[in-house]
Amino acid sequence: MPPHGALPAPTLARLYAEADLLVWPAVNEAYGMVLLEAQAQGCPVVAGGYGGVPDVVRDGLTGRITAPGDAGALAGAIRDLAADPAARAALAAAALAFAREERSLARAAARLRDTLGACLA
Repeated sequence: MPPHGALPAPTLARLYAEADLLVWPAVNEAYGMVLLEAQAQGCPVVAGGYGGVPDVVRDGLTGRITAPGDAGALAGAIRDLAADPAARAALAAAALAFAREERSLARAAARLRDTLGACLA
């Protein structure tokens, strides 16, 4: 697929939803918002386990995390999932559920409310 440059949110969401995998080596990745965006559209992730990536990708459940900088492991995870449509489908379903249930705005607001409530009590 050719590079697209900056895209409006609906177009980006459609591309994630149409993709089989999002591959992200995650070099110096602080949080990985792109990984969460992809999962919110049911796109499983293969990423390097740097920084905050393990906080937004559940290895073996919503995607695969490989050792940081290990190109062979990243390639192997891609190869394994490319050859296994059923595994990709399972990861996609779990990714969608995780992003929408665990990382939704409503869930974040509830956590913040609980934390601030405890501090103010």
